Amino acid sequence: MVGIALVGFYVWTQPIERNVVVNSPEPSVSPETSSFPAPSPKPSVSKVPLPTGDGKTTFIGDTVPWSLLLTDASCELRGEIKYLNHNTYDNQDALFIYKGIDHPGRNILWTVTPQDNILVGPNIFSSSPIPNGESLLGISLPENPISKTYDLTAKIQYGRLVDTNGKFVTIGGTVKLFEKQCKGKTTIVLP
Repeated sequence: MVGIALVGFYVWTQPIERNVVVNSPEPSVSPETSSFPAPSPKPSVSKVPLPTGDGKTTFIGDTVPWSLLLTDASCELRGEIKYLNHNTYDNQDALFIYKGIDHPGRNILWTVTPQDNILVGPNIFSSSPIPNGESLLGISLPENPISKTYDLTAKIQYGRLVDTNGKFVTIGGTVKLFEKQCKGKTTIVLP
């Protein structure tokens, strides 16, 4: 019983250390306060190789290293969506293609012409591969559409690390938000 009490006292009096790794190959120690100390296992720290920049590296739900983002982002819409009835459509090569997205939280801003209560997605890159990828479109019609054809266009938001002159850099800058109009359009055709 005395042995257990001594071990408990020893554990209770030892400082708590937690290694935190934030895009750094070296661990950093972050002090934390706790209402009651408890032993915690030290996480293993492994070095993750940085992407090579060969265009084959893909991220989902994570930010992209600035070293891969030294040009403007771009996007393109194409194809047609032909509705067979109110709930079923045939996707005829309707794609949203994008390049150079830095963060999964960036928005996709859709414009529907003529304006109607049509819902279009995706609206954010959270589950999409970045920096480059493509996506099918998700469309939901209003109960009573006002037209037989609609044109979809989009803008994307993206960030870049820039220096004081506005030049893209990989370190030592500030993140600036940009918007880019996508090339092309996707047409929706109703029966």
